[in-house]
Amino acid sequence: HGPGCVNGSLDGSYKECEFTWDLYTRLRPLLEEQGITVVSTREVESDYPGLSARASVSNRAGADLFVSLHSNAAGSSARGFVAFTSAPPETAARNKLAAAIIGRIRAAGVVIWGSGLAHELYTVLASTTAPAVLLEYGFHTNDQDLALLRDAAYRDKLAQATCAGICDYLGLEVKEPDGESGQPNEPDSWAKEAWSKAAAAGVFDGTRPRDALTRQEAAVVLNRLGLLEKGD
Repeated sequence: HGPGCVNGSLDGSYKECEFTWDLYTRLRPLLEEQGITVVSTREVESDYPGLSARASVSNRAGADLFVSLHSNAAGSSARGFVAFTSAPPETAARNKLAAAIIGRIRAAGVVIWGSGLAHELYTVLASTTAPAVLLEYGFHTNDQDLALLRDAAYRDKLAQATCAGICDYLGLEVKEPDGESGQPNEPDSWAKEAWSKAAAAGVFDGTRPRDALTRQEAAVVLNRLGLLEKGD
């Protein structure tokens, strides 16, 4: 999801596109701390690639797995987490991936919808060559789920459980988070003051404090600092 996507709560207090980007910024550094290389289907929050384009990003990268982040919509009574894959059987790699994530999500105390696993031929599931899952973290049409999805601490819990599930699938031992910084979306203690000033000044957007800086992101930072103005 991206800008312009209408998915969200009826009261307008929550947008799926904002949730998914925020969860991505929490999940990515956790995965990278485990030594996992992360390739995103969009580089900045304002991007909105099509479904086939997202699958193509994964295919070109030769990814080992593909994970799509979402929140769900249905009647007001439906709630809980569910993972979608394209089809059975349970022995398929995609379903082993889903089972690993569901197990960690369940262990974290998250409500599960149904069995926790469902099958649909969504484009991003059917068009990716890597084992693929689509994760619906809750129903934004349900008041209880909505309150949780909007909570930062709950998002951290979802990100941590998802990371652990991915590690389980890959056969990696889950490492403890960096103890110096505490939360994955916070800067290290020595950088907090400078990070806060940079975010307040609009140099950075306040997310992914410990991510590597890409060349295009560096260009944006330099432009915001006024260092790319053409001389006389």
